[in-house]
Amino acid sequence: MLGLFLNLILFSLAALVLASGVSFFVQERDSGYSRLYMLLLAIVVFLICGGYSIMGFTANLSLAPLPRFIGLAGIDVFLIVELSYLLMELRKKRSYQLVLLIFFALYVFFDLLIFGKPSALTYIRYEFHTAYENANKNAHLFHYAFITVMLFVLLYHGIKWYKSKKVRRDRAFSLELILSNFALLFAALPDTFNLDFAHTYPTFGYSAATAFVFFSYLFAIRQHISYTPTVKNVSREVFSSIEVPVIIFDTEGMVNLSNPCAKSRLQIADGTTPSLRNLFALSDVETMRLLTRTKNGWSGAVKTKIKANGEACTLTCSIKCDNVGETFCVIGTVLPEISEKDKDEKNAQSE
Repeated sequence: MLGLFLNLILFSLAALVLASGVSFFVQERDSGYSRLYMLLLAIVVFLICGGYSIMGFTANLSLAPLPRFIGLAGIDVFLIVELSYLLMELRKKRSYQLVLLIFFALYVFFDLLIFGKPSALTYIRYEFHTAYENANKNAHLFHYAFITVMLFVLLYHGIKWYKSKKVRRDRAFSLELILSNFALLFAALPDTFNLDFAHTYPTFGYSAATAFVFFSYLFAIRQHISYTPTVKNVSREVFSSIEVPVIIFDTEGMVNLSNPCAKSRLQIADGTTPSLRNLFALSDVETMRLLTRTKNGWSGAVKTKIKANGEACTLTCSIKCDNVGETFCVIGTVLPEISEKDKDEKNAQSE
C-alpha cells in the first residue's frame, strides 16, 4: 500500500512542478535566461517523477521499461540542464560550454543505450507497485559513473560560481543552489548502502530529490530577481516618489490607488475609495461621458478643477486593457493648468 501512496506523491509532484515552471516562464518575463532554464528543469523533473510514477503503477511488467526509460532520460538531462545554467552564470566562453555539454550529451546517449535497455534491469511486481533490480552490474556502474562525474563537475563549477560573486546576496543565491543539490546525494544513500527501502522503492528517493532541487531553484531565483533592477521591481518606488499626483480608477470611476502626492493634493484619506466626482468638479454627465469613452478605448485629457482647493487642472487618462482587450483600469495624472500669464512668462524665458 505504501508503494501506491508514494507513486501518487510522485505523480502529484510531476504535475505541480510542471505547472510551477510554466507559471514562472509566463510571469517572469524580465528574468532573462533564468525563465527558460526553469521551464527546462520543470519539464525534465516532470519526466522523472511522471515516468517513475507511471512505472510504479504499471502492473504489466513488459510495459514497465518505457516509463522507466523516460524517467532515466529525465535524470540525465536534468544534470546537463543544471550544468548549462552554471556555465551561463559563470559566463564561460561559448566554445568551452559547447565542448563540455557535447561531451556529457554523448555520455547521456551511451548511458541511455546501455543502462536504459530493458535487459539492464529485472522488473518485480509487488502488491501495489512495480520496482526493479539491477540485472547488469556493468551497466549500473556505467550509469553511476556518469552521475558521480556530473556531480563533481557541478560542484567544481558551483564553487567557482560562488567565489566569483562579490555581493552578499549573490553569494547567498549561489550557495543556496549548490546546497540544494546535496539532496541528490542523500537520496542515493539507501541505494549505495543496499537498504531494504531502496530495493522495494528504488525510484522514489531521487525522483523526490529532483523535485526538491527544482523548488529550491524556483524559490532562490524568484528571490534573487526581486533585487534585479527591472520595471516590475522599481515601479512601486517610482509610483510613490514621483512629485506628480497619480490616481488609478476603475471603469466605474472609483479611485482604487493613488500615490502620496495625489493623497496630499487631492486630500484622499487613507483606506478610502473615493469616486472621481468626490475629487474633481465634474458633473454626473461629464463623469459618465469620461468613463464611457475610456471603456471604448479612449485615452486623452479633460480640463477640470480639484474640489479640495479649487485649483484648475488637467486630468490625463491612459487606459490599461486586460488579455481580451477590454479596459480594466485607467491611470490618471493630475497636471496643473498653466495660466496665460505663466505661458507668456515661459515663452519669454525661452526666447
